Amino acid sequence: MKNYLKYDDVKVFKYDNLVLAVIYTIGHILIAMTCNRIITGASLDMAAADAFIEPIINGFWFYFLLVVLKNHVTKRLDNMPTKIFSSHNVGIYLAVIYTIGHILIAMTCNRLLTGAPMNLAAIDAIVEPVVNGFWFYLLFEVFNIYKENVVASASGRSSKNPNPEQLKSSKLAPINNKKNLD
Repeated sequence: MKNYLKYDDVKVFKYDNLVLAVIYTIGHILIAMTCNRIITGASLDMAAADAFIEPIINGFWFYFLLVVLKNHVTKRLDNMPTKIFSSHNVGIYLAVIYTIGHILIAMTCNRLLTGAPMNLAAIDAIVEPVVNGFWFYLLFEVFNIYKENVVASASGRSSKNPNPEQLKSSKLAPINNKKNLD
C-alpha cells in the first residue's frame, strides 16, 4: 500500500494538478479560438468571445445535469418495466446527454456570437472538442512521463524532504545535533 500511495495521489488539490489545469485551459482557449477562426472565418475578437463564453455556459449545463437531471434519469431508469437500461450505468447515459447538450450549446454560441452559418457552427462544435481531446491526452501523457521521472530520480525530492541516505551532519552544527560523532 505504501508504494501505491508513493507520489501522494490521494490529495485532490495539489500544486502540480493546478499547474496542469492552467496549462490545459490556456491551450483549450487557444485551440477553440483557432478552430473557430479556421472553420467559420470569425474575427479574432469574436472567436475569443466564443472561446470564453461557451465553456462557462457548458459549465452551468454540466452542473444542471449533475444536480437536477441525474436524479431524474436515475428514477426513470429504476421505474422502467424492462431492465434493458440500468441505473448502474447512469454515468454513460449522462455522458451521452451531456455531449449532445454540449454540441447544441457550442453551435448556438458560435452562431450567435460569430454569425457563422449553422453548418459551419456544427462542424466547429464537433471538431474543436476532438482536437481538445487530443490536447488533453498529449498533455496528460507528457505530464505522467514527467511525474514518473521525478518520482524515480533522487533529484525529484525537495531539500525539505531529502532521502535519509543524503542526510549529512554539518561540521558547524552543535554536537547534540550531529548524526555521527567523528
